[in-house]
Amino acid sequence: MRNTEQVVQVTVKLPKGIYERAVRAATGEQQQLEDLLSVLIAEGLDAHATTRELFEHVSTHYRDRLSREGKLAQSADEVLQELGMLREQIASGLYPS
Repeated sequence: MRNTEQVVQVTVKLPKGIYERAVRAATGEQQQLEDLLSVLIAEGLDAHATTRELFEHVSTHYRDRLSREGKLAQSADEVLQELGMLREQIASGLYPS
C-alpha cells in the first residue's frame, strides 16, 4: 500500500471460507492480508464500475436505436410478439417446408 495515501481503518465481517482463501492467497503472494484485501476491494470496485459503464453504454445505444425505429414506447407484449414473428421468419428461411 502506498504511504502517500490517506487510509481509513475498516472492520469487515467475512465468511470463514472467504477469510481462509484470502489468507492463503496473501501467504502465497507473500503479502500482508490487509494489503491483499485492499487491492482486491479496489480491483472489484474497478470491475464493477467498468461493467456498469458497459451496460449503460449498451443500453444507451439500444434506446437510441429503438427511438430511431419509433419503438421506444413499445410494450413488453409487443416486443415479444415481434420477436416471435422474427423467430418464425428465421426458422422458415433456415428450414423451408
